[in-house]
Amino acid sequence: MQPGQPLTDYHHIDPSQLLDAVGGDAGTVASLARTFLESAPPIFARLQEAALAGNAERIRHESHALKGMSAMFQAQPLTALLQQTEQAARQGQSPRPEDLVQLQASFAPVLDEIGRCARSQPQS
Repeated sequence: MQPGQPLTDYHHIDPSQLLDAVGGDAGTVASLARTFLESAPPIFARLQEAALAGNAERIRHESHALKGMSAMFQAQPLTALLQQTEQAARQGQSPRPEDLVQLQASFAPVLDEIGRCARSQPQS
């Protein structure tokens, strides 16, 4: 989200709605992106730990938290996977190993692109 950088440079997120919601303030979007970068990896790690332990309540809690954060950046595929994970956990089900692989494969590029958002504006 550098000045003049087209928002189409992103493939896993779409920060345009967030940018509109904050009145076009790219600095605010960058600040929210930095918050995501600080908060999301530990949440994702706790989600993986809960899944490996079969703790449905923790899976539900962590997937719900991360779902909201990813939805803010319009990370549609990741948000949908987290929604499915949360719904399954509400029924006492843990993600299968291949589901965890798919979550990781969706999370990594989202994290990378949100990192670009975070670096697009200097910190205040």
